[in-house]
Amino acid sequence: MASYSGCSVMSRMSIGPARLYNIGQRYSGLLHMFWIGASLPIITFILRKKFPQSRFLDAIHWPIFFAGTGNLPPATGINYTTAFAVSFIFNKIIKGRKPNWWAKYNYVLSAALDSGVAVSAIVIFFALVFPGISLSWWGNNVNSGTVDSKGTPWLALGKNDTFGEKT
Repeated sequence: MASYSGCSVMSRMSIGPARLYNIGQRYSGLLHMFWIGASLPIITFILRKKFPQSRFLDAIHWPIFFAGTGNLPPATGINYTTAFAVSFIFNKIIKGRKPNWWAKYNYVLSAALDSGVAVSAIVIFFALVFPGISLSWWGNNVNSGTVDSKGTPWLALGKNDTFGEKT
């Protein structure tokens, strides 16, 4: 380990949260979430007192709003839009028009969709992945033609330029 004025280089390097979250560091913008998270429930509470008949304000629950996307798997936009469409249809349209039907069958629908994904994953594994079958079709190959997969930069860097910190 190199030494500089009697101190090792490792002892001079800052590790831990200060290196990431201090003012001016890479993720310092995340610190704004503390005041946002503290103020949104207060603002919502005040708005509920001012507009007691608002059904929209009664539906807002900030911890669920911010933590809800953490439960979604890392997926593409088509996965999110499909989930949104199914949720909108069943939790807004059908629940509003046929609340008794929704109350009776929504849990069954949720269990059926979850079970369908699990059974499909097992069938696909044993029918295709386990035997080593490789399928070549548009759905598997479309990502190889994108700008990201080809490594095409939006802006070209000079010879000594870098992304991020210089050191």
